Amino acid sequence: MTGAAPARVTVQVCVLCGEGAAPAGAPAAGRRLFEALGAAAAAMPEITIEPVECLAVCDRVVTLAFRAPGKWSYLIGDADPDGDVADILAAARAVAASPHGVPAMPDRPPFFRRGTIARLPPGPERGSAGA
Repeated sequence: MTGAAPARVTVQVCVLCGEGAAPAGAPAAGRRLFEALGAAAAAMPEITIEPVECLAVCDRVVTLAFRAPGKWSYLIGDADPDGDVADILAAARAVAASPHGVPAMPDRPPFFRRGTIARLPPGPERGSAGA
């Protein structure tokens, strides 16, 4: 091991997911997941947790995205804010550790395998032609 910094990954969470189903005054399921992930990942500098106002997959509450520079991105639905936090962080580490952002099947927790909505190719590098 060379002591290199671990690869970075961003987990974006739709904080509006489940807003209509939340009891009056209670946070939406997406907001609860965002807050739980933020607390759990506080000591993990390689993982950034970001809120997103809407990922437009309202029939797959709670939706989140895994993104890393130069890697494939995943859009995942049906995450459980009360039961998937550890698995989401494990999946984030697997995405970061993969050279292309595509974790091996054994490294994909159940919520990831059953909830995959889309896998998107890496975007063009900044400054490249057509970017």
